[in-house]
Amino acid sequence: MATQQIKGVIDEKVINLLINLVQDIIGDKAVKIALKNMNVSGKVEGRKIIFAFSDQMQKMLGRNGAFASMRQVGRELAKFMMKQYPREEWEIVLENALNDFGFARRIDKHKDKAFICNCVFYEILEKNNLAPVSHAVCWAGWGFIEGFVKEIEGAKGIKWVSRDYENEMCRFDFIK
Repeated sequence: MATQQIKGVIDEKVINLLINLVQDIIGDKAVKIALKNMNVSGKVEGRKIIFAFSDQMQKMLGRNGAFASMRQVGRELAKFMMKQYPREEWEIVLENALNDFGFARRIDKHKDKAFICNCVFYEILEKNNLAPVSHAVCWAGWGFIEGFVKEIEGAKGIKWVSRDYENEMCRFDFIK
């Protein structure tokens, strides 16, 4: 059953999980530099912290380096989630995990494509005049789906296709 609203919150626990995954990919010193140089202060929503951190990664690693790193973070998060659940539950975990973490309403998976529905970062992208998947934060979701569909569907990867602005969904097709 599809979730109708986002129940999770990007809280300290979720942020720390992601930071630990990033540390494994780019190293502790790079993460400390990114955290130190983030432009956030006071009580800030988790999505703004994640966006600011991804922004710092782009400044440090360049656009392509940050995209690749965040995509790998998504894949590693998928691996982490798959280890927590039996294989027969992976489809349900894929559909609901981003909701549980507070990132999106759901992932709607079909035979050869998947959609991220109602991503919480889209509003921030829009305010910064950024198109879908033109910021490193988007690539973590890309990698998350990819990590699952490689295991579930045997896909080689996924590619972003389009954004349905009216229904607030980004479409990713599976590469077989």
